[in-house]
Amino acid sequence: MNKPVHMEPTHIDHLEKPPAVRNSKEMHFESLDDFERYIMDESWDNEFDNLNIHVKYLPPFIVNQTRGNEDKIKPQMNSLNKKFRRHLQHHVKRHLLPDITKMSGIDYNFTKDGEESVSNQYGTSSVHRWHFKDNSNHGFDETEYQNREHWKVEVDVESNSNNPWIDVTYRAVSDSGNMPKDDVLMNIV
Repeated sequence: MNKPVHMEPTHIDHLEKPPAVRNSKEMHFESLDDFERYIMDESWDNEFDNLNIHVKYLPPFIVNQTRGNEDKIKPQMNSLNKKFRRHLQHHVKRHLLPDITKMSGIDYNFTKDGEESVSNQYGTSSVHRWHFKDNSNHGFDETEYQNREHWKVEVDVESNSNNPWIDVTYRAVSDSGNMPKDDVLMNIV
């Protein structure tokens, strides 16, 4: 029986040129471990600035309360419950965002960009969303960006009033407004 090999995430100290061929695709996961492993693998492949991935999972505090049995999920375990939202926010700030930073190998500094609660048209259900972003240099000097464009990272966490499942969207997108400086172009102008 072959056991899966688990590699440790590495910290990226210097930016390299991006790969010549970019495999930009949207990925969906059902497990937080698979989601984090994919982020780590893409960092190994030097594709950390071109990701659009989604994961839908039960947060660990719900798994602990129900002891892994989904039949024990109570109707009040959803975004309408203040205790649920407080535990979810703690999970996101103390576990999810630091784990994304660790697995990517990049020093992300996520800041809360907003929080909203939206009801559907009939008022029968609602969605609670948290928005986090990082538009910084991610711990790199400006000179590191001569080979690579700046990129921004956004994380959206969404929970609804019908169940405790969490939807997380992680996007890392190159910032086309900040093109790398090319000495040849600067000399022509």
